Amino acid sequence: MFFKSILNKSNPYLCMALLAIVMQTTMLVLFYGLPDPLGLSMAEMFEGKTLWQIFMAYGAILVMAALFGFARAPRGLAVFYALYFFVAAADYDVFRFSHQRLSYSFLRTYFHISNITDATTISTLGGDLLGTILWVSTVLLCFAGAIAFIVAYSLRLRNQRRSLVLNNQGGAWKNASKKVPVAMFAIGMALSLTPLVLFLTGTRGWIEIPVTHTKVDMRFTLGKHTLTAPILHIAAVETFEFIHDNAKITEELVGDLDAFLPKDFAAGRSDALELPMYRNAPTHEYKAKKPYNIVFIMGESFKGRIFNKMLEGDTTLAPNIWKLANGGYYAKDSAGNALGGGLWFKNAFSGGYPTVRGTMATYMGFPSHPNRDVPSFYAANKFKGWPEFLTNYSKKYMTVSNPIFDHTLPFVEKFFGKEWYLPDEEKVEGSVDSLGTDAALKLLKTMPNNKPWLLAFNTIASHIPFYNYPIAFAAQPDDAMTRYRNAIRYTDTQLGRFFDSLSARSDFENTVVFILGDHDTPVDSVDYLVPQPLGLSASQIFIGIFSADTALFNELSIRKDVASQLDLGPTIFDLAQVREPNHFWGYDLLAQERPAEQPSVFFSQNAYYLGFRDHVLAGGLENEDVYRAPSGGESPYVLTTDPSDLAWKKKAVSTAKVLRSVLRNDIMMP
Repeated sequence: MFFKSILNKSNPYLCMALLAIVMQTTMLVLFYGLPDPLGLSMAEMFEGKTLWQIFMAYGAILVMAALFGFARAPRGLAVFYALYFFVAAADYDVFRFSHQRLSYSFLRTYFHISNITDATTISTLGGDLLGTILWVSTVLLCFAGAIAFIVAYSLRLRNQRRSLVLNNQGGAWKNASKKVPVAMFAIGMALSLTPLVLFLTGTRGWIEIPVTHTKVDMRFTLGKHTLTAPILHIAAVETFEFIHDNAKITEELVGDLDAFLPKDFAAGRSDALELPMYRNAPTHEYKAKKPYNIVFIMGESFKGRIFNKMLEGDTTLAPNIWKLANGGYYAKDSAGNALGGGLWFKNAFSGGYPTVRGTMATYMGFPSHPNRDVPSFYAANKFKGWPEFLTNYSKKYMTVSNPIFDHTLPFVEKFFGKEWYLPDEEKVEGSVDSLGTDAALKLLKTMPNNKPWLLAFNTIASHIPFYNYPIAFAAQPDDAMTRYRNAIRYTDTQLGRFFDSLSARSDFENTVVFILGDHDTPVDSVDYLVPQPLGLSASQIFIGIFSADTALFNELSIRKDVASQLDLGPTIFDLAQVREPNHFWGYDLLAQERPAEQPSVFFSQNAYYLGFRDHVLAGGLENEDVYRAPSGGESPYVLTTDPSDLAWKKKAVSTAKVLRSVLRNDIMMP
């Protein structure tokens, strides 16, 4: 009867729009009601964006109904709504699973065959079995409704033609009032444009809904996290960002950019205004005189503040990493002293948070920027990761976390082709790092002895909330720092097994081991003393470089100069004998030091973060506030008006403009 009532209306568009609004409302309730896999509050995650997203979602539904009404295509509207809600359900799920917006990259990677045929499927679809059933049922219901309407409507049209009734539903539009689609279009546009106007006018504050007494945040933000991906929303965001991200690159902006780059970078550019982030091959004296094998270990949330405590005697945190750093795996001289050594950086910083940002900065050699989703369309852009420069290397990668989850599969496929591997299925809860080490050991056995090789892998046990180790290994108390230390110790135990096998290889002396964090993470009260959006607790990481070869190192050197994930590429170029033009910002940590007055930099959610040796600066790219805190995060940020701090704020903002324009227009390389 319901479909019959729709079919009998001269304007079925309103009825379908009302059904779509009901469906959208149901999906919003599910989105905020279903448990989140990481235990995070969706209301908190979307603070300042909720009204924007709700207005845009309902606005898009009404506007599209009006447009199809003007086009006299009710079946087209049914098809659109079916596809729209399929994408919307996927987008809800993607965000719930990984807290990243649906994008082209996710369309290609999130639904990758490896992610829909393994044990992660349930957690991928809604976080639990109930979520899976509800989301899949929603999608099936939308498709079933659209198919039923199209079939019934088509049959009715055919019957009318047979009866020579030419004034069918499509034709009835000629005599129908245009008030309904005009009204839907007007209301839809008002809903869609209102949050954009409020955002552009800087609306702030809270309002209270009278009936429910619920407070609603009016801090409208353009935000990358959408509940759906309606056409109007994409158009609004892209239009805004096209203007916002296209600052004209001037000599002054490039001069500010150069404040964060090695001096030879500026001297090596052939066209600073056209390609401001591309230089000829560096000309400094390199440390390595031959190509070295490279082991590249990215540790989950390896906190620099905590790892540095090992330098003060607290070596129980990671005894095997400490053993590597102090030559315990190396040969000894006649006096019993360990040969080889390494570099330990006390002031090392991540390129951003979450994992995909730190990964991008590490492998690409320039800061991540929230206005440009670099992993998306990666294969088509004009930039290269450092593994791509290692053309004469045998390269393999083991990842304990599906790269679809981390939104890094485009990187992995580009860097390693088919030579990337996942560990065996977990049988004992919390044993992923053990299984990952097993997989890394298998790959280590396949590495050649007659040519250089790269073996990269990552760890996972110390991922927040720090329960990813077996309960039989250590207790899992309520205290987060205790769990964090237990998780690190579990990972370190597995790395010890890897170091044992690595040190037994005949080419161990020709091998360099990199260990670094993907990012920091908030754990204890010290981390929470600072405003989290400003990034301190997500920034200071551990970086160490170790080798048994005395031609590179003699003993362990504790370095106090600033190091960054941006420096890893140039350092690997030294070891791999790469002497090519590139877009890598950083320093060769083997042969160079960053000047004392120069910080590392990264950008996060339209804010900047600068890490110096003795302090950090942070602030917004589009406001005047500048905050300062001691390095290490032992006290909160405070507002600063120091002229030097304000000068660095200007340089950071200018650099962000250059970076956004370069990434927007894809002018990273010739």
